[in-house]
Amino acid sequence: MARGEIHPVSTDIRRTWKLVGTSMLVIGLAGIVWTTSVWYKYQGTLPREPDARAGRIYPLNVHGIVVYQTRQARDWLIEIQYCSFVIVGASILIEIIQKQVLRRS
Repeated sequence: MARGEIHPVSTDIRRTWKLVGTSMLVIGLAGIVWTTSVWYKYQGTLPREPDARAGRIYPLNVHGIVVYQTRQARDWLIEIQYCSFVIVGASILIEIIQKQVLRRS
């Protein structure tokens, strides 16, 4: 193989990582958009006063409008949102690493 040529396996690996990074970015952004839409759904459907009987005592402030949700709903929403941000961050990290590898070869 001549100097400066890229090995076919390296090209396949780069394509695979590019696909993985792009897929992760799309999944992470979809999670962020979805949790944002759930916030707005909650704004319209959840009570604006705490309801201890139903367990809706955890406040959620949606642009100045406070609604009350259950602990399970709060934890679930936060978990999905944080995981989505981590996935987006990991996809960006994959892209940065790939660009560094390309500069070295």
